Amino acid sequence: MDYRLKLMVLLVLLTIASSISQSSNDLTEAVAYLKKYDYLHIPLDSKSQNHQSEEIVEALRIFQKVTNLQTSGKLDSATLAMMNKPRCGLEDSFNNKTLKYRVMGHWRKKMLTYRIYNYTPDLGQGKTRLAIQTAFKYWSEVSPLRFIELHQGRADIKISFHRKDKTCPVPFDGRGHILAHADAPDSGIVHFDEDELWTEGKTLGSNLRIVAAHEIGHALGLGHSQHYSALMGPVYNGYRADFKLHPDDIQGIQALYGNTRALSGYEGSFKYSFCNMQCRPFSGKPEWSPPPRKPGQLVPGGVTPDPCKATLDAVMLGPLRKTYMFSGRYVWTLSNSGYNTPVLISALWKDLPGSLHAAVHSPRTGKSYFLKDDKVWRYTSFKLDSGFPKRLANIPANIDSAFYFNKNKKLIFFKGSGYWQWDEISPTDFSSYPKPIGQLVHGAPSNTDAALMWTNGHIYLFKGTQYWRVNRHHQAVEKTYPLSTASRWMQCDD
Repeated sequence: MDYRLKLMVLLVLLTIASSISQSSNDLTEAVAYLKKYDYLHIPLDSKSQNHQSEEIVEALRIFQKVTNLQTSGKLDSATLAMMNKPRCGLEDSFNNKTLKYRVMGHWRKKMLTYRIYNYTPDLGQGKTRLAIQTAFKYWSEVSPLRFIELHQGRADIKISFHRKDKTCPVPFDGRGHILAHADAPDSGIVHFDEDELWTEGKTLGSNLRIVAAHEIGHALGLGHSQHYSALMGPVYNGYRADFKLHPDDIQGIQALYGNTRALSGYEGSFKYSFCNMQCRPFSGKPEWSPPPRKPGQLVPGGVTPDPCKATLDAVMLGPLRKTYMFSGRYVWTLSNSGYNTPVLISALWKDLPGSLHAAVHSPRTGKSYFLKDDKVWRYTSFKLDSGFPKRLANIPANIDSAFYFNKNKKLIFFKGSGYWQWDEISPTDFSSYPKPIGQLVHGAPSNTDAALMWTNGHIYLFKGTQYWRVNRHHQAVEKTYPLSTASRWMQCDD
């Protein structure tokens, strides 16, 4: 009997000790969680235990309220379970009195670009892109924001997947807990934990579309929401087939960027429809479509040119990685099926005149340069830079054409049979220019109308109704050229 009694007492003591140890561990982990996500701001020292206890209880109440739990201020099993759920890696930073989320900043423009640098093998490239596109669409449907995917160059929002390694400045923690994190404007960095299982249409794993929409909200300037069921709530709620933005999400984005509204004015609607149709933002169908017009039809600003017959003033691989063709007062872009509807140049680049001599866009700096007579206009995207137009200093007036040279990351200007080269970043010695065009491109025609280095790395030269292609390896015009600009570039019938 004594032996059995001692054994029973020992088992009870071990159970109590285990319980005390477990409770102590839970409290330590909970306090660490509250501090990490900005609910608790006190130093944990032994001199202020009563004060600490009050602060911890209050922090628990706020966390419980935000996560839709009973606000007891006690560290119960439901609270611990909520703390162990997958979530965003950003701090919550709620105002203790109002629980309103903080605004992290905002972009000063409403047309934003994004680029996906790598893809999760869980979904593959196609499904990853679709998930990201749909995530952006949630925000574009309730705000004036528009989003365009880039495949090269610098984008506003940069998206990538990282593991628990040194490839991210803020390393992830492996599968579970932190799913992703993002930076506020104007950084625009969005990182996903590649150790997670990313899925679509399943309750298993983490839904990339929903998590991406949350992180994009941060990249647009939203902090975490006090509403547990909101997209911007800090804790991941799992896959929902009928997922929609919460009213708090909508109010937050509209507070930053305004409501969706119909664009008024002919020029405004022309400008935005141009991007919606031809820049291909992933925001569904165009909100506005221009009435069909035939080339030569009278519109505000004069008669639209017929791209199949027009003489080109300039050609540019420009903003949004689109090919822009300029003729007189008009510009149009190209698609897989040929040319798109010409629009007034001034509808895209305000204050830019027509009948340009040359146009060139630098992916190195994101600047677009337009030359006419002895002046140069410089734009960032579609906005004229302060202080422009300016008079040309080292480049002669009435340039024939210009293009960005990928090999040395410099701008090339042609006039007659000579060329000039300019480095945007470093000082350029112009004393040795002009140099013969033949030294740069063998077999090139003189007095070209337009030029560009296109997406395939080849240089194209345009003159009259014909164009020449320069082999990117030998820097010489290829033997089968010139060819018809209208039939090959505009895809016009002969």
